[in-house]
Amino acid sequence: MDKNKLVLPISILLGCIVLGGFFYASQISKQNSIEKQQRIDLQAKTGQKKRDYIAKRKTDCLAIYKTESAKWNNVQGWEYDEPIDDPALSSYNLSALNPDTCEIIYKDNKTGDTFSKNF
Repeated sequence: MDKNKLVLPISILLGCIVLGGFFYASQISKQNSIEKQQRIDLQAKTGQKKRDYIAKRKTDCLAIYKTESAKWNNVQGWEYDEPIDDPALSSYNLSALNPDTCEIIYKDNKTGDTFSKNF
Protein backbone atom coordinates (compact mmCIF):
# COMPACT_ATOMS: atom_id res chain seq x y z
CA MET A 1 0.00 0.00 0.00
CA ASP A 2 2.91 2.39 0.69
CA LYS A 3 4.09 1.93 -2.89
CA ASN A 4 0.79 3.17 -4.31
CA LYS A 5 0.89 6.29 -2.14
CA LEU A 6 4.29 7.31 -3.62
CA VAL A 7 3.42 6.72 -7.28
CA LEU A 8 1.16 9.77 -7.61
CA PRO A 9 3.57 12.32 -6.02
CA ILE A 10 6.51 10.93 -8.01
CA SER A 11 4.47 11.10 -11.24
CA ILE A 12 3.47 14.70 -10.49
CA LEU A 13 7.08 15.61 -9.68
CA LEU A 14 8.42 14.02 -12.87
CA GLY A 15 5.69 15.70 -14.92
CA CYS A 16 6.59 19.10 -13.42
CA ILE A 17 10.28 18.53 -14.17
CA VAL A 18 9.53 17.58 -17.79
CA LEU A 19 7.19 20.55 -18.30
CA GLY A 20 9.71 22.86 -16.63
CA GLY A 21 12.43 21.58 -18.93
CA PHE A 22 10.32 22.25 -22.01
CA PHE A 23 9.43 25.73 -20.75
CA TYR A 24 13.09 26.51 -19.99
CA ALA A 25 14.19 25.28 -23.43
CA SER A 26 11.56 27.41 -25.16
CA GLN A 27 12.62 30.50 -23.20
CA ILE A 28 16.28 29.93 -24.09
CA SER A 29 15.31 29.56 -27.73
CA LYS A 30 13.25 32.74 -27.59
CA GLN A 31 16.11 34.67 -25.95
CA ASN A 32 18.61 33.46 -28.57
CA SER A 33 16.22 34.50 -31.30
CA ILE A 34 15.83 37.99 -29.80
CA GLU A 35 19.61 38.39 -29.45
CA LYS A 36 20.15 37.27 -33.05
CA GLN A 37 17.57 39.78 -34.30
CA GLN A 38 19.24 42.55 -32.29
CA ARG A 39 22.62 41.69 -33.85
CA ILE A 40 21.08 41.77 -37.32
CA ASP A 41 19.47 45.16 -36.62
CA LEU A 42 22.76 46.56 -35.30
CA GLN A 43 24.64 45.34 -38.38
CA ALA A 44 22.00 46.90 -40.63
CA LYS A 45 22.26 50.26 -38.82
CA THR A 46 26.06 50.16 -38.96
CA GLY A 47 25.96 49.29 -42.66
CA GLN A 48 23.51 52.12 -43.37
CA LYS A 49 25.73 54.62 -41.52
CA LYS A 50 28.72 53.48 -43.58
CA ARG A 51 26.77 53.80 -46.84
CA ASP A 52 25.59 57.28 -45.83
CA TYR A 53 29.16 58.31 -44.98
CA ILE A 54 30.50 57.02 -48.30
CA ALA A 55 27.70 58.76 -50.23
CA LYS A 56 28.50 62.05 -48.49
CA ARG A 57 32.23 61.68 -49.17
CA LYS A 58 31.56 60.93 -52.86
CA THR A 59 29.35 64.01 -53.09
CA ASP A 60 32.09 66.09 -51.45
CA CYS A 61 34.65 64.66 -53.86
CA LEU A 62 32.46 65.52 -56.84
CA ALA A 63 32.12 69.07 -55.50
CA ILE A 64 35.92 69.34 -55.20
CA TYR A 65 36.26 68.04 -58.77
CA LYS A 66 33.79 70.65 -60.06
CA THR A 67 35.58 73.43 -58.18
CA GLU A 68 38.97 72.35 -59.49
CA SER A 69 37.58 72.02 -63.03
CA ALA A 70 36.29 75.58 -62.83
CA LYS A 71 39.71 76.84 -61.70
CA TRP A 72 41.96 74.77 -63.96
CA ASN A 73 41.60 73.60 -67.56
CA ASN A 74 43.70 70.45 -67.11
CA VAL A 75 41.45 68.51 -64.73
CA GLN A 76 40.82 65.03 -66.18
CA GLY A 77 38.70 63.23 -63.59
CA TRP A 78 38.14 62.22 -60.01
CA GLU A 79 38.07 59.06 -57.94
CA TYR A 80 37.03 58.31 -54.38
CA ASP A 81 38.81 55.52 -52.50
CA GLU A 82 36.50 54.08 -49.86
CA PRO A 83 37.82 53.36 -46.38
CA ILE A 84 39.04 49.83 -45.81
CA ASP A 85 36.65 48.01 -43.51
CA ASP A 86 38.12 44.52 -43.35
CA PRO A 87 38.99 43.18 -39.89
CA ALA A 88 41.53 40.82 -41.43
CA LEU A 89 43.49 43.82 -42.73
CA SER A 90 43.17 46.00 -39.62
CA SER A 91 46.51 44.86 -38.18
CA TYR A 92 48.43 46.01 -41.26
CA ASN A 93 49.62 49.54 -41.91
CA LEU A 94 47.60 50.47 -44.97
CA SER A 95 48.26 54.22 -44.97
CA ALA A 96 50.11 53.83 -48.27
CA LEU A 97 46.87 52.80 -49.96
CA ASN A 98 45.28 56.15 -49.02
CA PRO A 99 41.85 54.82 -48.09
CA ASP A 100 39.04 57.33 -47.64
CA THR A 101 40.55 59.93 -49.97
CA CYS A 102 39.34 61.97 -52.89
CA GLU A 103 41.76 61.91 -55.80
CA ILE A 104 41.57 64.61 -58.47
CA ILE A 105 43.42 63.69 -61.67
CA TYR A 106 45.16 66.37 -63.71
CA LYS A 107 46.98 66.32 -67.05
CA ASP A 108 50.23 68.21 -67.53
CA ASN A 109 49.63 70.37 -70.61
CA LYS A 110 53.31 70.43 -71.53
CA THR A 111 54.23 66.75 -71.24
CA GLY A 112 50.82 65.09 -71.47
CA ASP A 113 51.50 63.10 -68.30
CA THR A 114 48.82 62.72 -65.69
CA PHE A 115 49.24 63.41 -62.02
CA SER A 116 46.89 63.47 -59.10
CA LYS A 117 46.21 65.33 -55.92
CA ASN A 118 44.52 63.80 -52.87
CA PHE A 119 42.00 65.65 -50.75
